[in-house]
Amino acid sequence: MTSLCPHNVDYSKSTFSGLPKISQFVNYSSMGNKRSEPGQYAEIGDRLEAIRKVFSDLNQKDWAEKHHFGHSTYNNWVTGIRRIPVESAEALCDLYGVDLDFIYRGRRDGLPDNLKKVL
Repeated sequence: MTSLCPHNVDYSKSTFSGLPKISQFVNYSSMGNKRSEPGQYAEIGDRLEAIRKVFSDLNQKDWAEKHHFGHSTYNNWVTGIRRIPVESAEALCDLYGVDLDFIYRGRRDGLPDNLKKVL
């Protein structure tokens, strides 16, 4: 009779379906409810929040919906987890008279006066 178990698996070790359990590929620290540190694009997110607050009194969810962004997508941009795509940033630039240089690099040349005052 033929064995259904592979011959080269060490069954004395902790396994999952005959394969070793490898926890080194899982980042358990990122599985918490809140992020303890801002994402790598947090500065871009801060500038997006400044645009929202200067030009609108809407909360994040309503503002995101108004601009056809998902609320969680916008929240990921603001917290710096993800970077806003160029196409979405360009749409905001066209609507609010800001430059891509402000959103991505923080350059304040040519910003509308009301935004300059807040920053």
